[in-house]
Amino acid sequence: MKKFITVITLSLASFFTSAASVSFPESIDVLTLNGLANVDSRYLELDNGHNLIEVRYSDLFESNAEDSSWVRSEPLYLYLDFDVANNYQAFTPSILSEEDALQFISNPTIKLRNGMGDEKQVSLMTHSQLMAKLLLSK
Repeated sequence: MKKFITVITLSLASFFTSAASVSFPESIDVLTLNGLANVDSRYLELDNGHNLIEVRYSDLFESNAEDSSWVRSEPLYLYLDFDVANNYQAFTPSILSEEDALQFISNPTIKLRNGMGDEKQVSLMTHSQLMAKLLLSK
């Protein structure tokens, strides 16, 4: 009985301390969360308030039976501020070719869908865009 109560207490505590969670598609690798590098690259538990997620887009495209090439972005940054506990899923636009991937990298935006099906589009920032945002916000 004690074990059961402990499990329920820990479950409730983790629910109330985490503002949100985000899962990412295979083409988006999470590098850091709030500066910490030891994170799951597919599913993140976020803290209340502001969160900075460093990601990289990478995907392999086959141009013919013998030739393939990787398309990788530089590190990109996702700045999120969640006050309400919710589970989000991140989606990239439809990327079917190397050209689509290069177009995505030149203007990286993803959609976040919450558990109720509501979507919002967010832009991923380059390092220089992130620095400009930080400087202008002070």
